[in-house]
Amino acid sequence: MTLDFPTVAVLGYLLCLGIAVGFSLLLLVLRGQPALRLWTASLWLLALSLTSVALRAQLPVVPLVIFGNAVLALSAVLMLYGVARHLQRPLPAWQPAVLAGAYVVGIVVFVVPFPNLAVRLNVASLFSVLVNSWMAWMLVRHAPPQQRTSCWLAAAIFAAEAVVYLVRLWLPVAPDAGQDIFRAGAPMFATYLAGIFLELARCFALVLLLVERMLVDLRRAARTDGLTGLLNRGAVLADGQACLLQCQRQQQPLALLLLDVDHFKQINDRWGHLTGDQVLHHFAAVLAGSLASQQHLLGRYGGEEFVVLLPGGDHARAREQAASIRAQLQAHPAHVGDTPVVVTTSIGLAVGTGAHDLAALLAAADRALYQAKADGRDRTVSAVPQPA
Repeated sequence: MTLDFPTVAVLGYLLCLGIAVGFSLLLLVLRGQPALRLWTASLWLLALSLTSVALRAQLPVVPLVIFGNAVLALSAVLMLYGVARHLQRPLPAWQPAVLAGAYVVGIVVFVVPFPNLAVRLNVASLFSVLVNSWMAWMLVRHAPPQQRTSCWLAAAIFAAEAVVYLVRLWLPVAPDAGQDIFRAGAPMFATYLAGIFLELARCFALVLLLVERMLVDLRRAARTDGLTGLLNRGAVLADGQACLLQCQRQQQPLALLLLDVDHFKQINDRWGHLTGDQVLHHFAAVLAGSLASQQHLLGRYGGEEFVVLLPGGDHARAREQAASIRAQLQAHPAHVGDTPVVVTTSIGLAVGTGAHDLAALLAAADRALYQAKADGRDRTVSAVPQPA
């Protein structure tokens, strides 16, 4: 097999077709990834666009060139939207639409009224430089902290594609090429070949983006309580111990509130467990809202018990926060159907300094919580653990 332009065009088409099939199969498994749908559609459109290149010798050139480039523009727009969706960034529809429209108009102008292969290739190269640079910029600028590795690697691939097409802007086209891209010359052939390899690398980068996103989601799910969306017990214990050690290094106190939903068993017995779950979700939302303005660590400790840690919080501040939480619960009752249900809480408070560890703080707060319930509930009781 001779490695000439037509052969490479067919190989590039088959490669893109195989990648599109692979992403379609991946989409069957990862249906919850909206960016993957856009990328899969983009790859199918890219394969369709390359079909027009592979069939250049068998079909009329002018309509084939216009069709192929219009499909290519749509493919690039979907790829761009997929990157924005993956990064959860808004992208106004008119921006890529204007860019793609200008590209297609440029192609039509230099195919029909003013046929010029060199200028047409420059228009295509400029479009690719702008789109790939745009995607690389978004991936670097808006990369989530826990996904920077995949975002920056993908950005490097898009940037490399932009560089290849930027270089192509300055490469000569063979004088006898006419309107046949297959006769554009060795420099253009080299950039086309580089583009195929970079397309393969880009697809691996897209898969890496998905894999790292799923790993982050799995780690988050392992630390999150499924009902309330707060940290679960394991995450609270791990992060709380780290928070306590940091406060000790900075010679700051750490206040801990252990909260229990009052008469929760009666709520379950009267209205059922589904309503009980709704009350817990409501309770967690009120807690999160009352703590939103300050540094804190909040999680579900188990059942109807919740934990709040206030780094730097002394006893007075912790008492004030506990009173605020109880006032917020009073002002924002839960609802069972149309019936408002005021949810109250008993709170055990402990403040740790010096050598206290998290287990000691929790034990002290638990003793205080037990006392708060024994005293009639809907109140805050303070207890400070003894030094270790």
